[in-house]
Amino acid sequence: MIDKLYDLVTKAVSLTGNNWQVIFANQNVPRLVKPYVQLNVTNIDIPDHMYYSPPDETGGVTISGWRKATAEIQLYHGINSLSAISTLAMVLQSPTMLDYQAGIDCAIGQRLFIGYVPELLNLSQWEGRGIYHFEFFYTESINDNAGLIDTVILHGSYIGGASDPDIYKIFDPEPITAVIVCDETIPGPNAPGAGTDWDADETPWDKNEVTKWD
Repeated sequence: MIDKLYDLVTKAVSLTGNNWQVIFANQNVPRLVKPYVQLNVTNIDIPDHMYYSPPDETGGVTISGWRKATAEIQLYHGINSLSAISTLAMVLQSPTMLDYQAGIDCAIGQRLFIGYVPELLNLSQWEGRGIYHFEFFYTESINDNAGLIDTVILHGSYIGGASDPDIYKIFDPEPITAVIVCDETIPGPNAPGAGTDWDADETPWDKNEVTKWD
């Protein structure tokens, strides 16, 4: 996120025809020669859902999620700070910058605040500062190895009814206890030697001779 915000503001500054230096706030560095731009992120909203891509041939997936941050641009340019930050805000909404945002997978949302807020340097000195707050949308993603399912084993049992050799036992008052158990092994599409059609379009249990009856 930080790199996208930095790239976005740096690109916009260049379109204003200036070479102002862009830094992040609270870095404990000596004050720069004015004019310069300072960036800050005050908070980030995270949604309650994520996007999981389909697995690739090795079981790898990409997990992605959108984010909404509140970003702040501080522009130190003396008495010209307000007009300069206003111009920069307009450049960020230009068609050129909208295309640039799409290219680096981010977007500026609602514009929250713009104003002239001088900063107190000491007990008697002020420094002109323009401030622009806006919503900054972007996505983050990581890669994970979720693995693949090579084989599915189905285990089932049939109790009573036609599972008993004597079908007339269903009329007996005694409970039917006959049980037949079967295990069916179905290879996945990526299992060694497996095709995509495990039963050759036929339904008989023993067509592929993998059903084991007890």
